[in-house]
Amino acid sequence: MKKIGMYLNYFVTGMGFGAISYLCILTFIYPGAAPTTKGVVSIFIISGLIGILSMIFKTDLPITVAIIIHLFGTFIAFVAMAMINHWGIGLRSITIFFLIYLIIWLILISEQKRIIKQLNARIKDKKRT
Repeated sequence: MKKIGMYLNYFVTGMGFGAISYLCILTFIYPGAAPTTKGVVSIFIISGLIGILSMIFKTDLPITVAIIIHLFGTFIAFVAMAMINHWGIGLRSITIFFLIYLIIWLILISEQKRIIKQLNARIKDKKRT
């Protein structure tokens, strides 16, 4: 049961990043384009699967290998989503993909640094007492 909860957590986190990315793309790159049911459902499912793919970072693989596998798998999922929704795949969409991928990584790294800073502060406080 614990594993199911972990998979669900990664799936929902992936859905969140995907939904935010989709809304940003529609708002800033394709203003006036309305989201479709098919688009939203495919974003949720494929983004959730990308979230589960992120579990690769919990393995013993070297981080560079895990990043390469994750990037490749995420790109394949992006291409599948583009094909499902009949979105064109060209230099612009690939550039947007890599830009969003980079932004998400920067957000995750920033969050990890914040958490580490908080943990270090708690450790310092406990050592003082």
